[in-house]
Amino acid sequence: MRKKKKHFLGKLIKFVFLLSLLVVIFMGSIYVYSSYTEYEYTSADGTNTVIEGKKEYVTALICGVNSNLTDTIMFVKFDVQNGDILIMSIPRDTYVDNIYCVGHKINAIYRGKNIIPLVEEIQGQLNEEIDYYMIFDTDLVHAIVDEIGGVEVDVPFDMQYDDPTQDLHIDLKAGKQVLNGGQVEQYVRFRHNNDMTVQYAMGDLGRVETQQDFMKQLISTILKPQNLLKIKDLVDIITTQTETNITWQDVLRYGLDAIKLKDGEIITETASGEATYIGNGSYFLLDQEDTRQVIKEAFKE
Repeated sequence: MRKKKKHFLGKLIKFVFLLSLLVVIFMGSIYVYSSYTEYEYTSADGTNTVIEGKKEYVTALICGVNSNLTDTIMFVKFDVQNGDILIMSIPRDTYVDNIYCVGHKINAIYRGKNIIPLVEEIQGQLNEEIDYYMIFDTDLVHAIVDEIGGVEVDVPFDMQYDDPTQDLHIDLKAGKQVLNGGQVEQYVRFRHNNDMTVQYAMGDLGRVETQQDFMKQLISTILKPQNLLKIKDLVDIITTQTETNITWQDVLRYGLDAIKLKDGEIITETASGEATYIGNGSYFLLDQEDTRQVIKEAFKE
């Protein structure tokens, strides 16, 4: 049981930091729609609405898949006016009663084909309309990080770890350096070395702080002029390796406005609720009322 939990946490960490990069490109691109005084808008579930003036918020569902299960589910809300972004994790074991789901875990709705049912389920849970969606796998991180020439980080100590069961091999030296796509995966997944003699002094709190610093550095790297000039290549990578309802025409209209995100705040949250057992299965019971309040408070609504 402990080994399965470690494997899940490792995959989750890997997805979270890939997500931070995707959010900058993805949300900056779809921000185009706020520039119109009036336009017809189609949400991710196919609902058509005529919008007058700018949309105050743009939302997205971004999911990382493993064997067609959405093992990472992120609801993203972007404040068009000031560039703030909320990234809220939806636990994959969230209990649902959905006809498209095999069993009752939310990560089993999609299964490679049911993106609209998944969108509708999360809209109902959060009481938030979802504009766009993006489905991706972990291979994408290598292509994107390498496309922007790597990311500079300050590795706090030598990181060495091997786990053949996960095909995970970490070998990084301490100090400031530019990491490529494969090394970034090692950096964000490191918890401790094999004999536990090297680890963050504050445990997971220390690792979270490192990850947050990395997220900021990642965003600032993407927003460098030379990388903004690569926006077409970055979007091409995303659109060819993801399932999404954002079109290249949308990106052309306003893609470079991703630079506005540099003045915003990245807010990370996890849906409220508690872990429990139902029968012989372990589930996460999402607290809808509290989770919706967390979203409102993030944007001071």
